[in-house]
Amino acid sequence: MGSSLGVPSNTKVQDYRCITQTAQGTLSFEVTGYRQLFRAFAGKFISSPSIEVGGYSWCLHYYPDGDHRKESKTFVGVYLELLTKNVEVKALYDFRLVDLTTGLPSVISQELEASLVYLRDDRLVIECDFTIVKEPFVVENMRTTSAAEALHHDLSRDFTSLLESKEEADVTFEVQGKVVAAHTIVLAARSPVSKKPIVERSHITIEDMQPAVFKALLYFIYADSLSPSMDDLDGDEKIELAKHLLVAGDRNEVQGLRSVCEIKLCESLGVLTVADMLTFADQHSCKRLKDACIEFIACNVKLDDLVATNGYDHLTSLCPDVFVDLFEKAARSRRIWFALPACSSYCG
Repeated sequence: MGSSLGVPSNTKVQDYRCITQTAQGTLSFEVTGYRQLFRAFAGKFISSPSIEVGGYSWCLHYYPDGDHRKESKTFVGVYLELLTKNVEVKALYDFRLVDLTTGLPSVISQELEASLVYLRDDRLVIECDFTIVKEPFVVENMRTTSAAEALHHDLSRDFTSLLESKEEADVTFEVQGKVVAAHTIVLAARSPVSKKPIVERSHITIEDMQPAVFKALLYFIYADSLSPSMDDLDGDEKIELAKHLLVAGDRNEVQGLRSVCEIKLCESLGVLTVADMLTFADQHSCKRLKDACIEFIACNVKLDDLVATNGYDHLTSLCPDVFVDLFEKAARSRRIWFALPACSSYCG
């Protein structure tokens, strides 16, 4: 006789992935005789040696006293030049000067000739980091839903129904005036720290958690997945709920909840919120989220935009150590327009 459990056979599911390929390179160009070049090459450029990145040839054009445009006069100009002909390339780039006292690159924030570290002994060193972004391509994934995965889905559905029906519930929780019924055997199995309190009492008051967070926590305990109701929240509400839920999951030792919440938070990163998110990740030891924040800032956020956000001051005061990782990563990929005021005494 065949099985009567009704477990479905393997089911084929089609999905797709968008993959973006990149290539990275760094070009360093040392300029000596800065003042002589300023006078002798006004309006002209000097080319650096070329470098091959992403299958294309690149170099820097250095204008000692600005290019042909009137508004660039008295400015040092540096441009990334694509030498390969008849091609169209997408590139992210970042120009910086090297601090000649430390050997470390940084973005200049003062007039070049007023600097004592970027221009020394009539010499300066320019670095350009750039990333070639190739056209994304879509690949098809073929995966199979196994009988074990189908059983997990059935169990999740059944336990969710048990929670919603309140059938055989033997413990109640009061959270800010709202009463929620549950089952001690399920809670004890899924949350070790809650075993003793629910065995000793049949009614428990929760004072340090919002009702929405507690309900979402309870749903995950029963279903081993986030509540679908989270999808109905707006962006900010969903982020805050995921944060509180992650903390609640850690406190109650609910396995898997941290990982799921981190993924949700990684998907919600934005320019205005990433500083706050990085602070949260550092304070709660969320390595995956912290790495995602640093990667997002390095690839998508200009330093001025980050500093202008409300969360930047909290990040600097509460988590100063994260800037070591942040700037090491960000130095490789940020896009910055580069123009340095040159000395006006040679304008003649």
